[in-house]
Amino acid sequence: MFEPRRISFEELSEQLQEYERKYGYSTIEFYRRYQAGTLGDDDDLMMWAGLYHLYLTSHPVREFMREEALAA
Repeated sequence: MFEPRRISFEELSEQLQEYERKYGYSTIEFYRRYQAGTLGDDDDLMMWAGLYHLYLTSHPVREFMREEALAA
């Protein structure tokens, strides 16, 4: 089982890039194929999908926080 831990946005981006290097295509292309059901559901691919979901949901929050800090 996985231990929950905090990771930075940069670490998250690096992990996505590692999967891209490992499998030879972009995270966006991976996710399109994953959603279409053409890749299967092994643990590694499910982790990649989860990390991408985390990236998609955290990016807008990160941008908002950056804009707020600049406005202050």
